[in-house]
Amino acid sequence: MNTYQPIITQAGLNAAVDAQGKGLSVQLSHIAIGELGYTPERSQTNLKNEVNRVEVSEGINYQNGQFRISGKFTTEQSNVAVREVGFYLSDGTLFAVWSHPRNVLFYLTPMSTVIQGFDLLLSAAPADAISVSSSGDLRMYYDDVFLHMTEVQTEMLTSQIQSNTTIVKLYSELAQKGVL
Repeated sequence: MNTYQPIITQAGLNAAVDAQGKGLSVQLSHIAIGELGYTPERSQTNLKNEVNRVEVSEGINYQNGQFRISGKFTTEQSNVAVREVGFYLSDGTLFAVWSHPRNVLFYLTPMSTVIQGFDLLLSAAPADAISVSSSGDLRMYYDDVFLHMTEVQTEMLTSQIQSNTTIVKLYSELAQKGVL
């Protein structure tokens, strides 16, 4: 088994098959993370030590059973070594779960925001019965971050130019007085 490949839960598979039989689809809507590392089981209905659950921030359905979903994770608590991830349907059903007894997927601190993307290949479930709901476009998050960085850099450059102008002016005055 691939170290970073989630397994589809029995409840998730049942939900997708039931939806397909009714001509409907289930929606992947949330991603949860936790700190406990273990070998996941198909019978799971929740993460074993969930610490954060977020809406899917961005989702792409490649129409071949492959989905790319992303979440924006923050914490105000202590540091989080993420060893389990759950992918939840809009009705709260745990659709798929990943965990590893030792490997950490990513590390989250109170001072960080982690944008984590996941590629899910759902060949063990009816892909046409699965859709992704998302809360927006993560590029908009980055736009704010880059705008703030640009503002700070511009202020810094303006300050440096003002300092250099002052130094040149003082040097010129000293040169005119014959001090230099």
